Amino acid sequence: MAKKAPGLTLLQKGNRSSPYSLFGLVFFRSQFCSFAVNRCHTVSVKETIDLEDLVKMRCKSGNLGLDEALGHFDSVIQMKPIPSIWAINHLLGAVSKMNQCSTVVSMYKQILASVGLHPEIGTLSVVTNCLCRMNRVDLGFSVLATILKHGLQPNGYTLNALLHGVCKCRSLSEAVELLRKIEEKGLACSEITYATIINGLCRAGKTCMALEILEQMYEDGRFKPDPQCYNPIIDSLCKERRIDEALTLFRDMINKSVAPNIINYNSLIYGLCNMGLWTRALALFEIMKNKGIKPNVFTFNSLIGASCKSGKWEEAVLLFINMIDCGAFPDIVTFNSVLDALCKEGKTAEALNLVEEMFL
Repeated sequence: MAKKAPGLTLLQKGNRSSPYSLFGLVFFRSQFCSFAVNRCHTVSVKETIDLEDLVKMRCKSGNLGLDEALGHFDSVIQMKPIPSIWAINHLLGAVSKMNQCSTVVSMYKQILASVGLHPEIGTLSVVTNCLCRMNRVDLGFSVLATILKHGLQPNGYTLNALLHGVCKCRSLSEAVELLRKIEEKGLACSEITYATIINGLCRAGKTCMALEILEQMYEDGRFKPDPQCYNPIIDSLCKERRIDEALTLFRDMINKSVAPNIINYNSLIYGLCNMGLWTRALALFEIMKNKGIKPNVFTFNSLIGASCKSGKWEEAVLLFINMIDCGAFPDIVTFNSVLDALCKEGKTAEALNLVEEMFL
């Protein structure tokens, strides 16, 4: 029997403790600490508001650098009166998007040590996400303990991060149990929550369980499955060579008004090519283009690879030209497929010309 994740006990009714409650304790004590006061400098209310506006504007600009973000953060936490926590949340979010997760955690520790700064759900959600991305799911659950201890309601962003972390770093049974607790408690979740667990199940080869979760979503009626819920299942079915089931699910998806995306089409085209069903793969390729979905390098690689293996050299050349016209530039996989086919066909000169073009 799989050992239950310590963090899951946080969602048990009446449980207010956790072996990972250190963050919660630090958060509680930080309300009364005053050792950071000497670093603060007094400014006018207008200056505080101006800095908040500047921080929000720079974070939304898309060109905020790490040094600038940390400079603004240092200014904000030293100001008196204390600026809004929302300004700090913007900075945490911006630094998180730079994949500077350890920096976000360090910033959080400084927030805890600052008088007058009280993290709210947005702050804690970003920190939870970063901890899980650092594979520290245990500390992610400790932040969940802080959220629950202070009467805050964890949002979908927080729970999705934890669920993804459990799927990645722990056992799948713990992830399924966590989803069950989330549903039982009526906590915030979304299509992403279900897509996360479906992806985890498919990666573990439990495609049938993933299909059950998908069906459960329709029965429950709260959330309509989106393409991200279908993508892992269709991909798994194709890799398991269950292509007819994948196509049936694909048609069911369309009948339920869920618009397929490039990932759905790529999985099916790859699956059809892998089964040697070249004609059906090409037909689906044409349908995809007629739907206005632009093929990418993965789409073309599947088709070119299959045509080369089938000795359909002319079709491969046409696809190669089409690939360039569509702006999907060939990669090493494309060239390997074409070169292999040329050599097997005895077209050494053409192969050498292609190699020269590769290095031009």
